[in-house]
Amino acid sequence: MSAAEKLKEEFDISDIPASELPDRKAVVTELFRVRREIALIEAEQLKALKERKTELENYLKATLEVGEKVAYVGIGAVSMSEETQPSVTDWDALYEHIKDNDAFYLLQRKVNAAPFRELISMGDSLAGVKPVQVRKLSVRKN
Repeated sequence: MSAAEKLKEEFDISDIPASELPDRKAVVTELFRVRREIALIEAEQLKALKERKTELENYLKATLEVGEKVAYVGIGAVSMSEETQPSVTDWDALYEHIKDNDAFYLLQRKVNAAPFRELISMGDSLAGVKPVQVRKLSVRKN
């Protein structure tokens, strides 16, 4: 047994509930161990599966006609559709059109958080918008 494996065995806290770990350092240590394990699983197993899934989907996209549906009892069904999506080439022209035609329904209803935070940090407010505190855990490896 290697020294690393021995060390892992000595300090294995993977079966202890987070609320029963001795201190925050132990919780953070376990969090990074779990994240590393997830990353390894994703790298080793999910990557190959995702590539295979993409390959199969691309094959079906290339061979099915728009509107075609293929179904197999006990397996499932796939169908090919096509939809039109917007691709903005001139934002100024688009905004002008939206203002002139009162067409705000074309935009998603979401305020950009970074400029909003900057506004409120300068003491300003934005009509119809209130700040809400959201707790967010930031986890970074050293």
